[in-house]
Amino acid sequence: MSKKISLILLIVLWGMHANAKEFVYQGKVKGMVCAFCVYSVGKNIAKVPGVQPQSVNIDLKSGIVSFKSSSGISFKKLSSVFSGSGFKLVELKKVKQTTLKTVTYKPQPVLDVNLNSVDLETYGAIIESIGNIAATLSGKIVIKAPGSLEIEILKPMIGGKQKAIKIQYITDKKKAVQIQLFIRSE
Repeated sequence: MSKKISLILLIVLWGMHANAKEFVYQGKVKGMVCAFCVYSVGKNIAKVPGVQPQSVNIDLKSGIVSFKSSSGISFKKLSSVFSGSGFKLVELKKVKQTTLKTVTYKPQPVLDVNLNSVDLETYGAIIESIGNIAATLSGKIVIKAPGSLEIEILKPMIGGKQKAIKIQYITDKKKAVQIQLFIRSE
């Protein structure tokens, strides 16, 4: 009886391992010219079913994108997310590991700004300054705000910048904006 249980457990564990397969992809996207472009491309890739959003990594200068997925992704499937966007996927391949360096950030933000209003005209200079600091430090910004404010917040923060900034936008129903800046771990 114990041999049967051991055999069943072994089969179950093997099946779980087989189902937990992770795919790593690397591709090239043309048409990106600024940090806002990188944000848009990353957001589109992260929407593809199976893609692990936090794994999306993009190099603005080379146009190289990399990401992990729990399922296989075809060139056709990924390139369809860019139709009509001005960006074009020109290459996609499955790789053993990404050649783009994975960046880690310190767990505590170095800056945590809470704006108790969604009147962003008042805070435009502050938002732009946070973007400038993040670009200088190669930081990561986490924004928690109403979804309707996403473009209004990101334009002054990353629009036109020639250095990509990792952005995580979390849609929140509160009528407030929270912006956190994280710096890289050494």
